[in-house]
Amino acid sequence: MIRPFLQFRWLILEMAGLCCLLLSGSLMSCTSSKFGNASADAISDDFKGPSYDDFPAKLLFGLNVCIFGMAGTGKHASTSTLSAPANLLVSATGLPGPMTPNAQDSFLDHVTYLYGVQLIGKGGKYFDGFGTSTSRRTYLEPLAYALYNYDLPNNKGRLFGGPGVFAAYGLWGKIKYSDPRGSESYPAFDKTAGYKRFDAGLGFMVGYQLPQEIRLSITREWGLVNIEPGGGSDKTFSRAWSLNVAYPLQKITDLFRKK
Repeated sequence: MIRPFLQFRWLILEMAGLCCLLLSGSLMSCTSSKFGNASADAISDDFKGPSYDDFPAKLLFGLNVCIFGMAGTGKHASTSTLSAPANLLVSATGLPGPMTPNAQDSFLDHVTYLYGVQLIGKGGKYFDGFGTSTSRRTYLEPLAYALYNYDLPNNKGRLFGGPGVFAAYGLWGKIKYSDPRGSESYPAFDKTAGYKRFDAGLGFMVGYQLPQEIRLSITREWGLVNIEPGGGSDKTFSRAWSLNVAYPLQKITDLFRKK
């Protein structure tokens, strides 16, 4: 009974992670707008220390999915202010018109708070002179950003950007080492030789929202926690670039209902 369970443990963990994402979406009922997000990522751990000297890191690529909500005090907190024509934004008065900032708007009226949770892949790859070590790890990652929003004139969309923070917990992964003699692999979060599960750090996001409510953005994450196993002078920090596409969850569900 134990062996079949071990064979399918990654599938079980993946299903559990997806359930966490769906649950987090239902818990964000207090936000004024909710989005589903998918991204393509370029990832590369930052290796530091004598064991990694002269061993350049290489990029890996992956995908992630995210559910996030947005809240704020100004008109930018919700995309529900879009008018019926999909290519027209609505001004603060509720009527179609130019999206130049209102003279009475304060700085905070342009700030929204984005928060959510994502399944994100991270990892690293390097050649040590004899063989290649490749690590791929999947994390469940709560995140939060403070974004400044600027509406372009003539209903041309919205620019946004700002800093954020994240905390992540490693769910599963694999480390593979290959050399001319062959290859071997073991769990990325192995208790004796694997990486530490907890990660946290800073992020920065910039993007553009189309009048049709599609959000395109680029995110950079800098892990600040040394996830290197054991002690010593070697250190490993996660790094990730994400190219994101987001769309309102309500509209996504409406599309599936029509089918």
